[in-house]
Amino acid sequence: MEKSVFFVASNPFNPDPRAEKQMITLLKGNYNVYGIGWDRDKNADYTYDMPIGIKVYEIGIKSSFGSGLKNLIPLIKFNIKLLFKLIKFNKKIDIIHSVNLDTGLVSIFFAKLFHKKIIYDIYDYYVDAFPVPNVLKKNVKKLEDMVISKSDLTVIPIDYRKSQIKDAKPNKLDIIYNTPNYSSSRNIKKYLKMYVPNKINISFVGALVPDRFLDELIDISKERNDVFFHIAGFGSENLVNKIKNSSSNIKFYGKVSYDDGLAISNISDIMIAMYNPSVKNHKYSAPNKFYEALFLGKPIVVSNGTGIDSFVKKYDVGYVVDYSKRSFELFLDSIDKANLVDFKKRNQALYKNKFSWIEMEKTILTSYKNL
Repeated sequence: MEKSVFFVASNPFNPDPRAEKQMITLLKGNYNVYGIGWDRDKNADYTYDMPIGIKVYEIGIKSSFGSGLKNLIPLIKFNIKLLFKLIKFNKKIDIIHSVNLDTGLVSIFFAKLFHKKIIYDIYDYYVDAFPVPNVLKKNVKKLEDMVISKSDLTVIPIDYRKSQIKDAKPNKLDIIYNTPNYSSSRNIKKYLKMYVPNKINISFVGALVPDRFLDELIDISKERNDVFFHIAGFGSENLVNKIKNSSSNIKFYGKVSYDDGLAISNISDIMIAMYNPSVKNHKYSAPNKFYEALFLGKPIVVSNGTGIDSFVKKYDVGYVVDYSKRSFELFLDSIDKANLVDFKKRNQALYKNKFSWIEMEKTILTSYKNL
């Protein structure tokens, strides 16, 4: 008998590249797959079908990303609605695939109450990634460690996250890299006409939130005419407005599908994943863009002290610079654009040999089968 998996997250699934790739893998493995997400731009629930044929139930509660404690009341409302949705679909659910602590507590409560299997997927470890008040950090950490320990399987996106959850006792632990699927290449040439000749084209595709070097990129776009930035994503309304009203050296694509995001990255000479190392969670960063840069054969720029810098140095697949506007500008001054193509063969070979989605699919399907 086919089993049904419900992916549960506090974000919408359009896009959620990590969830979407796992969903597609499970469809291939003959699972029924559904999603329950949170659309923070809407005030009403709705249902839609993803292009891959998966039904998603979006909970509509107005809120915003990166708003700290202002998000607490909407988060509580979302979790109450989430619990009622899970109870409504109880007879359909065999496995819950829960993302992060903001769905983990309700999911573990439901799973234990109704005897369901639960997979806990840690995109970000909560106390290190979100603005939890200091007085609550110890208790929030204990709650997340409890969710990890009581889940049937815990999933992390990169090896060095093991040290981040060292106080928990996962029953089983998998590492699923945020790496692209070969099939994502179908629209890869879609935006090539947007390339700006005689400039260094740099892409940023992802969450538009503070501490991702976006303010600095905006300033650089105003001050220099030798670079052009291709930016896509969604998140902080303040940042989105600043990008839209910045300079002629930025093209803003807005919220795009995963395939379009990959095609936008393919325009660039360089991809960027600059995270502020003073944010503790960034020391364990596992950006999709690192693996996408390998897949596309592009050099990537990352920050010193952000975890992923060790991978970039180890495999020589890009550049590591300090998280400052001055350091980034010195890096730009040092670039010989003609040498950037040297990364293509090395990066793509590393993707194929170590970080391919084919290997991730094997891990996912084996782990689900063993539940």
